[in-house]
Amino acid sequence: MKIAVIGTGYVGLVTGTCLAETGNDVICVDINEQKVQKMQNGEVPIYEPGLDLLFHRNIKQGRLTFTTVLADAIKDAQIIFMALPTPPGGDGAADLSYILGAAKDISKLITEYKIIVNKSTVPVGTADKVKAVFAENTTVEVDVVSNPEFLREGVAVDDFMKPDRVVLGTKSERAKKLMTELYGPYVRQGNPILFMDERSSELTKYAANSFLATKITFMNEIANLCELVGADVDAVRKGIGSDERIGKRFLFPGVGYGGSCFPKDVQALVRSSDDYAYDFQILKSVMEVNERTKNHSGR
Repeated sequence: MKIAVIGTGYVGLVTGTCLAETGNDVICVDINEQKVQKMQNGEVPIYEPGLDLLFHRNIKQGRLTFTTVLADAIKDAQIIFMALPTPPGGDGAADLSYILGAAKDISKLITEYKIIVNKSTVPVGTADKVKAVFAENTTVEVDVVSNPEFLREGVAVDDFMKPDRVVLGTKSERAKKLMTELYGPYVRQGNPILFMDERSSELTKYAANSFLATKITFMNEIANLCELVGADVDAVRKGIGSDERIGKRFLFPGVGYGGSCFPKDVQALVRSSDDYAYDFQILKSVMEVNERTKNHSGR
């Protein structure tokens, strides 16, 4: 297939490179001319184990190219991935200006049916907003699909090439068929492609990250209790982690959760809940405990 990926950050570059690896023709577009020039010259702008090998192989074989011209990238693309940043705004809500701005630009250029894929982490209802942008600016038919990423830094290539699951939010049978064909090579071992509505797909990403953040925070609370009662937190961790209902991942006590995803995603889900007048008390407690843990560790 012919694919366009808008944005060459961590998610966009891994997505574009891994899609090229299975035989697709991928054009990645970015507004940063210097960055695009470096990638055209074979420089990988991020470090991710295994990415450089796929990057150079697919450039050499002509399946992976880069441009700053949006029109060139999307002209022949059947599927357009939007992998753009959604940083937290002043109120904690995700800033959708990059997503909606790109949707507007794309809508004014397309002349035939396209699948528009939200690969970025976006709040519930974003697919509807993207659809509204296209409806306002073009009469060309599009399907907007929510396809959240579940990539872990350090093993992102493996996560993409051999995913636990692929989550796709769409009600369109036409989009389902094409997306199933696109992701088929990645799920040959039987891991599922999970189709659902767009809003459920959008919430799945936030729910997953928030649950993992909750596990980390819970274990830090257990560690605090262990100090008070004279228990060995490592022994407790192993004892509960061996329960397959709980699992051993994300049960290591430490300085709390951080990074580029968990803090903003937990905050964004709480903010979205507030918009619907729902008091998400567990996540608010998770944020409070995590902040307290970080402050205590910094002393």
